[in-house]
Amino acid sequence: MKDTYIVFELVLVGFQVLIWLLLLVLSVFGYHWIHIDFVKDWATQLSFAALGIAYMLGVIFDKAIASLPFSWVIGGGALTKMRDLPSPLEMRMQILARKAEVYEVLEKRINQHRLVRATVVNLALISISALIFFLTRLGFNLRLLIIFVSLSVLFLALALFTGRRSAYTLTLELFHAREALQASNSQEKARPD
Repeated sequence: MKDTYIVFELVLVGFQVLIWLLLLVLSVFGYHWIHIDFVKDWATQLSFAALGIAYMLGVIFDKAIASLPFSWVIGGGALTKMRDLPSPLEMRMQILARKAEVYEVLEKRINQHRLVRATVVNLALISISALIFFLTRLGFNLRLLIIFVSLSVLFLALALFTGRRSAYTLTLELFHAREALQASNSQEKARPD
């Protein structure tokens, strides 16, 4: 069941990527080459192909966002407060080695963080791609430009804020779970048999 949720999240992220990629392709090549009759006739096959492509793009995009430097997600000020902590990956492995149940709960939170982070970044890319599409296909319109630039700035600011807060909270949760497991292990060892 857990794997089903992860696949669903990756497909969702992949469809978000497909939206902004499609907008960019339509910006460059236009939409006159699309034959509606072909799309109708092959709708089922195209749907399955889009599902597979969305999953693949979701995996790639998730890995690309995850490979960004940790400081980009958390922010400089938060890193100085957390400098003495081991890396989040190291804390996750320590928790997994000590108590798998706690790790599974934290893993759900990490997956939620990944989905939110990817969605907000994709929303910023969708708004920028939509701006490019409307400017190239519909011509310059000052009101439209202001709206889409505002949306792009809003989503980018939201991406940075959300990524920073969510990653900071997750790191603290990992740290406190690790500390609690270490304390309980120490108490168990100190107990006379």
